[in-house]
Amino acid sequence: MSSSVAIPSSPAAPSGSLTVALAGNPNSGKTTIFNALTGLRQKVANYPGVTVEKKTGRFRLDGGRWVQVIDLPGTYSLVSRSPDELVAMAVLRGLRPDTPAPDVVVVVVDASNLQRNLYLVSQLIELGRPLVVALNMVDIAERRGIHVSAEALEAELGVPVVPVVGHKRRGIAELRSAIARARVAPMPDWPLPPPMKQELAAIGGAIDSLAAAPAQGPRAGANAQTVAERLLIGDAVGDVAHLAMRPPVAALVSAARQRLQNAGIDPMQADIEAHYRWIEDVARKATASVDELAAMGAPAPADDFTSRPPALARPRPLSDRIDAVLVHKFWGLLIFAIIMGSLFVALFWLADPIMTAIEDAVGAVGGQVAALLPAGPLSDLVNDGIFAGVGAVIVFVPQIALLFLFLAILEDSGYLARAAFLMDRLLAKVGLHGKSFIPLLSSFACAIPGILATRTIEDRRDRLATIFVAPFMSCSARLPVYTLLIGLFFAGYGALAQAAIMLGLYTLGIVAAAATAWVFKRSLLKGPTSAFILEMPSYKVPQAGEVLRQVWLNTREFITRAGTIIFCLSVVLWAISYYPRLPAEREGQIAAQVAATAEQGAAGEPADAASADVDALIQRAIRSAQGEYSIAGRFGHALEPLIRPLGYDWKMGVGLIGAFAAREVFVSTMSIIYSVQDTEEDTSNLRWAMREDRYADGRPVWTPLVGVSLLVWFVLAMQCMSTLAVVRRETGSWRWPLAMLLYMNALAYLVCLGIYQVGARVLG
Repeated sequence: MSSSVAIPSSPAAPSGSLTVALAGNPNSGKTTIFNALTGLRQKVANYPGVTVEKKTGRFRLDGGRWVQVIDLPGTYSLVSRSPDELVAMAVLRGLRPDTPAPDVVVVVVDASNLQRNLYLVSQLIELGRPLVVALNMVDIAERRGIHVSAEALEAELGVPVVPVVGHKRRGIAELRSAIARARVAPMPDWPLPPPMKQELAAIGGAIDSLAAAPAQGPRAGANAQTVAERLLIGDAVGDVAHLAMRPPVAALVSAARQRLQNAGIDPMQADIEAHYRWIEDVARKATASVDELAAMGAPAPADDFTSRPPALARPRPLSDRIDAVLVHKFWGLLIFAIIMGSLFVALFWLADPIMTAIEDAVGAVGGQVAALLPAGPLSDLVNDGIFAGVGAVIVFVPQIALLFLFLAILEDSGYLARAAFLMDRLLAKVGLHGKSFIPLLSSFACAIPGILATRTIEDRRDRLATIFVAPFMSCSARLPVYTLLIGLFFAGYGALAQAAIMLGLYTLGIVAAAATAWVFKRSLLKGPTSAFILEMPSYKVPQAGEVLRQVWLNTREFITRAGTIIFCLSVVLWAISYYPRLPAEREGQIAAQVAATAEQGAAGEPADAASADVDALIQRAIRSAQGEYSIAGRFGHALEPLIRPLGYDWKMGVGLIGAFAAREVFVSTMSIIYSVQDTEEDTSNLRWAMREDRYADGRPVWTPLVGVSLLVWFVLAMQCMSTLAVVRRETGSWRWPLAMLLYMNALAYLVCLGIYQVGARVLG
C-alpha cells in the first residue's frame, strides 16, 4: 500500500504555491472541473513557441496555501501524436522550461466510460507523480445502470479517488481537500508476455548502468524499467530521446524488437493489452450494475432505472434513441439545418432591441462629449473618429454575443460531436476529415481559434486542407458588415427575409470551402483520407454558469481585440480623411453652387424649411468634397480603376483596405468617411448617409447590385492579417498564407466581377 508523500513546491511556481496539472480524456468534463476549482481566477494564453492554448487558474487550500492549476489539453494517452497531446505529455513530464513541473496530477475520469479513461490513469501511474483521481459524471453512470465505487477504486489504485459531478459543482470541495493528500501510486505488475519482461529487464539494467534514466517523479526504483518500456514500444521522445540513440541502449532495443517480432509479439500491442487486462481487473472490482446491487441487497442509486431480473434486457438508453434521430442521414441533416436557420433568425430578432438601445446610448454620449469640447480638430476627432468608428462596431456586440451563446449551448449539450459525426459523411465527399467539422464550426465565431483547433487532426494533409478553407466560414467579424448591408438594402423585407439572406451568405462560404477542399485534396494535398473515430459525449443540460462564462470570455476577447484595433485605425482613418483640409475658397464655391441649385427647386416651400434643407445639403457636399480631397480620398481614387468593374467607388476602396486589418473596420471606416456623427441628429444615420450618396451625374453610389457584390466579396475574400499570421505559425511557412491570400482574393474578384457585370447588363 502506498503512503502519502511530502509535496514540494515547484521551483518555477510562486513562492509557497502548489502546482497541479489537470489531465483527462477529451469529453471527460475536465474543463468544467477546472472552472469549478478556480472560479474567476483564470488566465488564457498560448504555450510559448506553439499555438496550443494554455489555461491556468488558482485557488486556496483550507490552510491558505495557493494552488496553481494548469488545464492541459485533453489526451487519451501520453504517447503523443498531435500537438495537443505533445504539450500535455511535455508538461506532465516536466519537459517545458516555461511551465513548472506539476507537484500533483489530478486526472479526470468519466465514470460512465471507466475502462477507456483508466488507460490514461495507468500511464500516469508509470509517471510516478502524486496522483488524485476525480471520478466525474457519476450521475450519468448511475442513470445508465452502472455504479462505480470510489472506495473500491481507491483501494485498487492506491491514490485518493473523489466522486464529483462537475457541472453541478458536487464534490469540488472534497477534490480540493484530496489534492493535499495526493500519493504516488504503487507500480502495477503489468501482465506482459514473459519474453517481453525479460527484454525489459535487460534494457533497464543497461539504463541503470549508464545512470541515465531521467527523473520522472518522486518514485524510487522501477524508473529504468518504465523508461525501457517506453523505448521498446517506440515512445522515444522528449526526456528519453537521447537514450534511444545511446549505442548500448539502442543496440539492446533494436535486438529486443527483432527477437520479439520473431516470437510473434508486437511490443506496442502487447503493452496496450497488458494495461487493459489490468484495467479490466480494476474496473471489475470497482464497478457493479444496479441489478447486481439489488441482488446483494444494496439500495440502488437514485436514478431513472429500477431493479429488474438480469434475464430481462434494459430498455434502449435514451441517448441512443435521441441519436437515432439526430445522427440520421436525412432527419439529422434536416434538424441541423433548422438549428442553424433558427440561429440566424434569432441573431436579428433577439438582438435588434438591444442594438437599438446601444446605438441610442452611443449617440447620446457622443453628442454630450462633443458639446463639452470647443469646435476644432479635437472635437472632430472625438466625435467623427472615436465615437463614429468604435461606436459603429460596438453596436453589433449583442449579435456576436448571441452567436457565442448558441455555440456554447450546442457544445455543452453534447450536440456538436453528433453534428461532427453527421457532417463526416458530407466532408468525406470533398476530401475533408470528420474532425474538420469542429474547427470549421469554430471558424464561424473566428477563424483563428478554428485554425488552432485543427491541431487535433493527426494527418498533415487533412490538417492543411482544413486550415486552408477555414477562413471561408463567415466569422463574427463579418457580422457587422453583413448586418449593415442587409439592413441598408433589405430592411423592408422583415426579419425572416434578412435571416434567409444571412443564411445564404453563410451557405456560400460553406460551398466555397467545400469546392476549395475538393480541388486541393485532389491536387496539392492529394492522399488517402484517414478513418474518422469520434467519441460521443453524454447528453446533458447545458450548465448556465459555464455557458455564460464562455460567452463572456469570448465576447470580452472580441471587444478587447477588435476594440483596440478599431480604436487605433479609427484615429488613423480619421486623420487621413481629415487632412489636408479643403481650402476655404473651395468650400465657398461649393456652398454657392449648392445654394443656387437648391434655390431653383425651393419655390413654394416655407423659408425656414428651405433654409434648413439648403444648409444640410451644403454641409453634406462639403463633407463629400473634403473626403475626396483628403489623403484617404486620393488613395481611394488611385485604387478606384481596379475596383470600379466590381461596382465599387473610392470610398468602398478605402473601406476594403481598412478591412484587411479587421473586417469589422469596414463599418467604422464608412462611419468616418460619411461623418455620420457630425451632428447629434446624424449620430445613428450611417445607412441613411450611404443611401443618399450620389455620383456627380446623380446616380446612387449604393445600389442593391453593389450591395450583393460587396456582400459576396466579404464572404470570399481573405481580409484578416491576424488569420494570415496564425496560418504562418501553424504551417511553419509563408507558402500557405500567401497562397491563401492570392487564391481567396482572386476568387472573390472574379465572382464579384461576374455578379456586377452580368447584373448590370440584365438590369439595364
